[in-house]
Amino acid sequence: MDINLKAMTYQEFKKYCNDRACDGQWSMLEAMACINVIEEIDSIKVKGLFKKKKTLKAQELEWRKRNYETIS
Repeated sequence: MDINLKAMTYQEFKKYCNDRACDGQWSMLEAMACINVIEEIDSIKVKGLFKKKKTLKAQELEWRKRNYETIS
């Protein structure tokens, strides 16, 4: 990928991957790498009622902690 992942939030990365999947302009390796990253980070959940904001915050913290530069 020729995109600056360090400057992206997790939600921006997810949107980017979904957009790339729709236009068909990436390789199978990039697609599998994006799916793997999204699957791992989306598995982070904060349990409880009305915890969506905390779940999103926890996912964003994990995204920052992993510090991705490229996906491949």
